[in-house]
Amino acid sequence: MSKRMAGFVRVEASQCNGCGLCLGVCPAFVFEMIDAKAAVVRANWCIGCGQCGSVCPEEAIHPKGTKRDLPPSSPAVSPERLLMLLRERRSVRRYRHTPIPKTVLERILDAGRYGPTGRNSQNVNYVVLSSPEEIETLRKMTIRFYEKILRRLRGRIGAFFLSLVAGRKLVESLRESIPKAELARERMGRGEDPLFYHAPALILVHGESWDTCSAFNGSVALYHCSLMAHTLGIGCCFNGYLVNAVNHDRQLKAWLEIPKDHQCHGAMTLGYQAVTYLRLPDRDPPKVKWR
Repeated sequence: MSKRMAGFVRVEASQCNGCGLCLGVCPAFVFEMIDAKAAVVRANWCIGCGQCGSVCPEEAIHPKGTKRDLPPSSPAVSPERLLMLLRERRSVRRYRHTPIPKTVLERILDAGRYGPTGRNSQNVNYVVLSSPEEIETLRKMTIRFYEKILRRLRGRIGAFFLSLVAGRKLVESLRESIPKAELARERMGRGEDPLFYHAPALILVHGESWDTCSAFNGSVALYHCSLMAHTLGIGCCFNGYLVNAVNHDRQLKAWLEIPKDHQCHGAMTLGYQAVTYLRLPDRDPPKVKWR
């Protein structure tokens, strides 16, 4: 239940036409039909999603905090345009050194809040780094974490204990990546940054560990942010290495001021693109079993 919105929905009975649409769209069983009118009977179950007020043809339902913005009469973009947006969004790893203004970052984050969240919890929390000094500190802390992991992977005993925690398959995959890690270290010594790509900004999302929807909520919100960034000429690259480090290094997590009972569910680098993609890549067909 959303503490922000619990109980804040009312019905103007004089305006209600008894269509029952609010009952059909409400996921929290807040309404019942009484005397052929919609009535709020479980106000404290309201999660504040605003579905009822959005679908009511008579504007008889008033969820607190719901704006009366009218949607377009048809989808804002065509299927073809949407598919092109999804295809042309790329993982960008080459950025210009131009800082991203805070107003632009705020616009990107604003897109994230329109992603769906389980029970309308809206429990997506962000950490934004746009200071070169802070990003460099984060880079060093992340590298330190992986150097510790690599030292363990090189030894049989260390690899064995890691497999007990992380699983044999993952440890095998990590051991196969040792040559890549060594090459990455060599390139870092030459001033390259194969971890954050000298990005001028980073965004991380986190949410409550106990909430089984948190990972979905954060991932969707961050993807929404990446799409908005793309339309603004800003490239993004999701960074699983950073997510893994944050969730397994208490010092790193504390430095980012992520609560102990939260998990990081996504991270990405951002920057104005320093490369132009001339062709769209193809992808494998969906792996589907029709039933």
